[in-house]
Amino acid sequence: MTTGGRLAETSLAGAADVLAGQVVDALRGRERPGLVRHADAADDRTLVLGAVRLVGADLFAPHLLADHLLDPGDVEVVSDSFACFPVVREPASHEQHVTAWRDWATATALLRLADPCEPDPCPPGDATAVLGDASAWQAWSVHVAQLAPLALPSLGGPVVATVFDHAEALGRGVTRSVLRRDYATAVRLARWVALLHHAGVDQPLDPVLLTRHLHLYAGTGPRLALDLAVTRRLLEAA
Repeated sequence: MTTGGRLAETSLAGAADVLAGQVVDALRGRERPGLVRHADAADDRTLVLGAVRLVGADLFAPHLLADHLLDPGDVEVVSDSFACFPVVREPASHEQHVTAWRDWATATALLRLADPCEPDPCPPGDATAVLGDASAWQAWSVHVAQLAPLALPSLGGPVVATVFDHAEALGRGVTRSVLRRDYATAVRLARWVALLHHAGVDQPLDPVLLTRHLHLYAGTGPRLALDLAVTRRLLEAA
């Protein structure tokens, strides 16, 4: 929401919701993505840069899924966000590992769109360090859900490869989340299910029926709407 051309949100979460809503609108064909106008309209540019880091690689979902062109100005905004909030180079806690992988996804997507001749950034570690052992699928699936922004086509990397190798654990995790009515986790895991379906991986669940169910029962909110919009796009492109 804007007031007089200025961003009305004054919190980091509110600014991130604005950006998430913009991505959803772009995926639905309602507008073109663009970070520059958000940065220019904000009273606090640092707040917008923090929101960019929160939304992360999903800022590029319209480019990877809906063929939108990348604006050079948007590249500058994302680059400024990394300069303002440096990445964690040596993650120690689980939360730091999650942040490091999400930042890696943002940087990788940006490079592939802006300068595909450049090599991808080095992954921030082993996938097991952030996901855990898939045999403990309850905890593993929660960690997979935390990394939903990595569930984008052509992103790849060790985390994506690990999830692809454990479709059964993923299916168990999303089923458990639906039964527990933990819809926030279920929607994020459904996005991974859709990515596997997009890649032609056999799974124990019907991703279309799962997505329809979540659309009816998962509720509303910019972040949830973004995950569902990406999921639908992945299914449509399969």
